[in-house]
Amino acid sequence: MSRNLFLLSFIFALLSFGLNAQTIDELKTQKTSKQEQIDALVTEIEAINKKIIEFPGWKIGGAGVIGLNLLSNNDWYALTNSNSSNSTLGIGFGAFARLDEEKYFWNNLLNINLTRVAAFTDKDIEATKTIALTNGLDLSSLFGYKIAPKWAISAELKWTSTLLEFDAGDVNDALDDKFNFALNSPGQITASAGLTWLPIENLVVIIHPLGYQLNLPGDLTSTAGAKIGATYAATIIRGISWTSNLSAFIPYGGAGINDIPFKNAAGDDATFGVDYSTGDLVTWDWLNGFSFSVWKGIGVSLQVGLRGNKSVADIGRLNANALTASPNPAGLNLAGADSPLQSYYTLGLGYTF
Repeated sequence: MSRNLFLLSFIFALLSFGLNAQTIDELKTQKTSKQEQIDALVTEIEAINKKIIEFPGWKIGGAGVIGLNLLSNNDWYALTNSNSSNSTLGIGFGAFARLDEEKYFWNNLLNINLTRVAAFTDKDIEATKTIALTNGLDLSSLFGYKIAPKWAISAELKWTSTLLEFDAGDVNDALDDKFNFALNSPGQITASAGLTWLPIENLVVIIHPLGYQLNLPGDLTSTAGAKIGATYAATIIRGISWTSNLSAFIPYGGAGINDIPFKNAAGDDATFGVDYSTGDLVTWDWLNGFSFSVWKGIGVSLQVGLRGNKSVADIGRLNANALTASPNPAGLNLAGADSPLQSYYTLGLGYTF
């Protein structure tokens, strides 16, 4: 009797195992079928998105980033500066508006960067305070008439400018944290015309041999020259977008004495003559934005800016010299100074639209 019961239990166990195995195989088959349907839908959605992007008419988009860093130490003697503090606030914004028609196109780009850094070596001593400000406005508009699938006759107007300037006050209040709204301190307006090359999707290359760059304020030398540049904007990996704007101006002349404007120790406008060569007036900018979207456009953004501009660098050198204990602009050899690589970056919470 017990033997028959054992055999019956064994048979039931085998049947149960077989039924369970069959159920798992069926579920795996169903999962594979559903995944294939999902993959097909994703491919279809991507194809529709591509048609939306390529559809004629205005396209508007952009990304913003806010970077915040706060640091404070209170008698933390493991540090050299045990009573120090540092705060950084950076705001960046980039946007585009593009119109692409059969015979012509119109591309507009805007980039804004504001970053303020305040630091105390010792929070109890006001004289240890240092302030740094990075700010800039970059606005360009390019219009082109297509003469071939990948070529167009085009014209561009580009404006780069400061937005704020440090208010030094008087010599006894040089480190007061005050700023003034200030456009074109310094700034540049560049008008150019020539050809635009459209080698691949999302890449625009301009070759403009006819150009003129107005350098502001008026003490700076303005000159005719050639303008070259390239812009690119695309999603490089799903969820990660990249925008890039490279611009350069090569002057045909304009060598001579330039009266470089700056703020003296009293906070008054002043000028300092610098002997420039034509090569010193070559300028270029390269602005990049990376956005990683996590949820509904919200994610992490990074803005990086590079610049080569000797006159802007010389203004910065003179302003920095005016804030020293014994300013002496005449002691600066700006004529022999190089054009340093200027750069900034802002990393933080971003929103893409």
